[in-house]
Amino acid sequence: MIRFNLDKNVKLSFYEQIKGQLLSAIYCGKIREGDRLPSIRELSDDLGINYKTIRRIYLRLAEEDYLELVRGSGAFLKKRVGHDTYDQMRRRAIFRLMDEVSDKAKGLGLSTEKFARLYTNYAQGSNLRELHLAVVDHEEEAFIFSRELRMRLGADVFSVSLGEVGPDEVERLSNADYLMTTSWHMEEVRELAQNLGKEVIEIKPSHDIYREILDAARTLNIAIVIKDERTLHASWDIFMNIYHPSTTKKFWIASIDREDLIDRIVEEADLIFVSPMVWDEMRRRTPAEKELKTYENFISETTVKYLKELQLLG
Repeated sequence: MIRFNLDKNVKLSFYEQIKGQLLSAIYCGKIREGDRLPSIRELSDDLGINYKTIRRIYLRLAEEDYLELVRGSGAFLKKRVGHDTYDQMRRRAIFRLMDEVSDKAKGLGLSTEKFARLYTNYAQGSNLRELHLAVVDHEEEAFIFSRELRMRLGADVFSVSLGEVGPDEVERLSNADYLMTTSWHMEEVRELAQNLGKEVIEIKPSHDIYREILDAARTLNIAIVIKDERTLHASWDIFMNIYHPSTTKKFWIASIDREDLIDRIVEEADLIFVSPMVWDEMRRRTPAEKELKTYENFISETTVKYLKELQLLG
């Protein structure tokens, strides 16, 4: 069954959002004539939107011959009579997409053949340039970022700790295509890169991890355990000065060597976010029933997409 999502921060009305998502599902072939949709009550409860609002939206879609409302049974995608069928609508949408993309490709000076090759490489992840990346940062961050870049891009990535850039590290850095670091160390790494004739790419952090922690902190006692307290530079200020007032739950950020805090965390925290560098140690020190999570996708999609551009287009 299709699931709808509403974003209260966009300019589109709830009706426009639901209709757009319904049509997208039709065009993608995810829903067909006669398929059941969430009932008015189900959708109202799921989205936390007033029942009457959802009812008005469904009635309008029914008037436009998209939905059939059956008392006691729910809502169904209506068979279209006297209109374009959903297959025709989908076919037309696909053709319009190809037409628009073709025009844009020509406007960028890409022949049909070259664009077709590029798109095939993009879609299949084939014939991509192999990137050799060096992440220069504090040890823990360099480890975390390098690990994630290998997993998400399949790139050749190695890490170098700030303050430990000796002759061997300089030689390795000279073989990298690009140096990468966070905004906190950009000036320091840029100077190093200039000496090596390299470009620096900024690693922009994803905000999803902060949102996940904030959401959990509304109802749970939360802790973040890291190896080095220099990691997650702004976390304490962010969480304690901005997020923490929104909840009455307990919140800790601690490095693994803070024995006093770690003991409290193990005893009192409901959910513990753990750096990959200290995962094994925290798992040993924490009861099996205590939930641990590690960071996922710490790097923003903006940074990852830029690197994918380099892989595809060089």
